[in-house]
This record gives sequence, C-alpha cells and structure tokens, in this order.
Amino acid sequence: MGLFCFSLLMFGANGLSFFWLFLELATLCVIPLFFCWGDDDSVLSGLFNYIVVSSISSSLLLCGILSGELLYLLLFGLLLKFGLFPFWGWVYKVVLGSNWVVVWSVSTFLKSPVFFFPYLLSCGGYDLINYICCLTFLGLGVLFWLYSFSWYACWCHMMLSSSAALVVMSFSLSSEVLAFVFFIYFIWCSGVIYFFYVYEEFELGGLGYYFWFCFLLVSMPVSFSIFYKLVMVVGIFSCSFVVVSCWVLYSISEQFYLLKFLMSYVLPKGSGGFILKVYVS
Repeated sequence: MGLFCFSLLMFGANGLSFFWLFLELATLCVIPLFFCWGDDDSVLSGLFNYIVVSSISSSLLLCGILSGELLYLLLFGLLLKFGLFPFWGWVYKVVLGSNWVVVWSVSTFLKSPVFFFPYLLSCGGYDLINYICCLTFLGLGVLFWLYSFSWYACWCHMMLSSSAALVVMSFSLSSEVLAFVFFIYFIWCSGVIYFFYVYEEFELGGLGYYFWFCFLLVSMPVSFSIFYKLVMVVGIFSCSFVVVSCWVLYSISEQFYLLKFLMSYVLPKGSGGFILKVYVS
C-alpha cells in the first residue's frame, strides 16, 4: 500500500525523471497481485513475460527521456508499454497467465500514463501514432473472430482497443475531457471485469446473466455499454477521419461477435474455452 501511495505522488510530480519513476513503481505494485490466486505454472509464465516486457519498455523510455535524439526509443517504449500494434502479444500472454486482479490493474492503473503522451511526443510522432492505432483497431477486429477462446482473450481485445482509442484521443482532447473519458472507461472496465470474475467463480447463469451481459457488453438502448461507446465516439471524432473509420469498423466487428455469441453459442461454464457448441438449425 505504501508503494502504491508513493507511486501516486510520483505521478503528480514534475519532471520526466519522476514520471519514469512512477512507471517503475506502478509496475512493481502489480507483481504481488500475480500470487493472489491461480495456477502456479501459468502465473509464473505470465509474471515472467510481464517483468521482461516491463524491463525492456522502461529501458527504452529512460533512453528516450535522457536524450532528445533517441525520441524513437521513447515512442517504441510507450507503444510496448500500452501493447499497441505490433507489440500486443505480451499483453495476451500476461492476461492469459494471470488473474482478474492483475487484469484489472493492467487495464486501469497502468493506463494512467496516457495523459503524458502529448507532452512526451510534443516533438513529433503524432502521424505514426495515428497509423499504429488504425492498425491496432483493424487487427483487433479480426482477432475477435479468430482468437476469442476465453473471457480473458475477449477482454484483451476490448482493453487494447480502448487503450488505442485513449492514446489517439490524448493528442486532440483537453486534459479535462480526456480525464472524463478515462473515468467512464474506468467504471465500465471495472464493471466488465467484475462481471467476468463473478461469473467464472460462481457460475451464475439464467436471466440475470443475460441482463448483465447485455448491459455491460452489448451496445443496446439503455445499456451502459452504449453510453460508454457514445462517450468514446465524442472523443474519437476529434481525431482524423481514418482513425474514426478504423474504430467504427472495430466496434462493428466487436458488437457483431458479441451478438452472435449471445444468440448462437452455449454460454461459458468455467475459465476454459467458451465456444463450446454451435446450434445448427
């Protein structure tokens, strides 16, 4: 707890060196959460990938901070830290080899450095960020149909798409508006992860399960999901037309998959793969 509070103080401090120290302390705060529960083999595998990637990204960030001529290293470090294309493989390995507490921490607390993106890349790199975020949206839209064998994998797709949206919006929105969008994302993210955790642990089902699934994940009227999407739309429209188009294509792919899953597949009964059976009429 003390390490967590100290890292928050570093987040509010001035200077790039303190920002880098905040990232390091935030990374260390997550490590004990790997041992809350879970299979030992998968936990060690996920923890190993987490430590290796965090070390590499932190080294790249430090090099970019210390020397203005190494801006590209700073950019690569940030892309690796946020798991944007093509550096998203480690996110799947960590999430699939951890527990929901770690997933929540990676999805919320470790996304806070998004507020520093415009400052860190004020010398250039915005066009490259737009291009990478577009590829991230398109790639995740395809992965939703090819690599969704568990709730963990599904959440990876949604979390990474939200990360890309927050990153690209950080260059065009004011800090106050971006903070509001991040707050809504935080609430939605926490609700979805808690829903996945509760269903996996206690095997809830029936009408209540369908209600919360639609309320949190399916963009239908009077659902929190559509409210979250509308907030993201307002922010994403401040970006270029290409970014908006790629995000819309991803959102359509995501919603079609969730609706098809809801109507065609047996609902998941545990932490294993959830595409279990297709009803053929």
